[in-house]
Amino acid sequence: MKLPAGLRSLSLRALVALLASLAMAMAVFSLYLVPPAPPPAKAQDSVLALNTMTVDWQDVVIPVYSQGQATARHDLPLSLEVSGRIQEVAPAFADGGRVAAGDVLLKLDPEPFALEVTSRQNSVHAARLHLAQTRAKARVSGASGRSSALGRFEPQLDEALSRLSAARASLRQAERNQEQTELLAPISGRLKAVQVMAGQHVQAGSKLAQLYQEDQVEIRLPVRDEWLGLLGIVPGDDSTLEAVSVILTGRFAGREGHWEGKVVRREGGLNRNQMMYLIVQVTNDGQSLPLEPGVLVQAELRGVATPAVAVLPRSAQAGDQFVWVLDEDQRLRRQSVAILHQDSDNLYLHDGVNSETSVVLAGDLQLLEGMRIDPRPAQPGLAHNSGNSEGHP
Repeated sequence: MKLPAGLRSLSLRALVALLASLAMAMAVFSLYLVPPAPPPAKAQDSVLALNTMTVDWQDVVIPVYSQGQATARHDLPLSLEVSGRIQEVAPAFADGGRVAAGDVLLKLDPEPFALEVTSRQNSVHAARLHLAQTRAKARVSGASGRSSALGRFEPQLDEALSRLSAARASLRQAERNQEQTELLAPISGRLKAVQVMAGQHVQAGSKLAQLYQEDQVEIRLPVRDEWLGLLGIVPGDDSTLEAVSVILTGRFAGREGHWEGKVVRREGGLNRNQMMYLIVQVTNDGQSLPLEPGVLVQAELRGVATPAVAVLPRSAQAGDQFVWVLDEDQRLRRQSVAILHQDSDNLYLHDGVNSETSVVLAGDLQLLEGMRIDPRPAQPGLAHNSGNSEGHP
């Protein structure tokens, strides 16, 4: 039996409404059965990990560093006391030539000097003759009975004696000039700036060459006045220089050289930069690589131990007279300290921290005071690195 059209339309709407209500009921029921998803976890803040170290107080030999240029201990100009023509030049008398003390380097033509000696000898003989004649005249004339000095031949005899003395002096000078016709090496060493050749006429006192000593060289090292205390040098007591050891490093002939030196003297006073100079001497005997003049060297000087010093790497520095330390809450703090000395690697403190202080090696990192960090004990050999750090969750 067919239902009327109106009834069929009503039944269809009722079915759709029933299905929709059922779907809504099931959706509401499912909300109670499935728990809500938890909120996403907040990401943990990243904490910087830095190396730390404890402070150790001890007696320390504090090194100081300087540099200078090696120079010959003796560097002498060579010249003659007489003028003349060069007759002979030794083969070694040239730039770079090595000579021993007493070697004959050149000879002048000796003939003019021999002639001068002969002439002066004749003058001496003539003066003796004149003196004898004057004495004879005085005896013949009966000068002893005269009343006046002139009558007694006193001024005549004085003049004759003076003439003989002058002639003898001239002879000695001529003989001495004859001895100066040879140029002898005053010391053993090497020649430079040689300016002579055979046949050349040279003037007395003119510089002919330069002779410098090779077996010993000196280095003039600038140091600050406060470094004298670190080295144990007491002004006025040169015996304290003996305790200072010096190690020199430089390159020469394409090789890296190391030389031991000793401080032999100190120049007095300060220059305009408030620096003074220590003179270090190096002996080249037995050296596989001799230190020659002109070589630039770096110097490390060590003296007596300074008591009660804490040595920290430069990576702990947090500005002038400050270092980074760790407080009880694992946060960074700037600690004021008294820096006795500092170099490119270390800080040397004499106050401001104690043995329980944990020092942070931050290096060149730009940090803020109060930052929380993750301390890591510094491994051997890393304490001098500039802030070995990393971040971790």
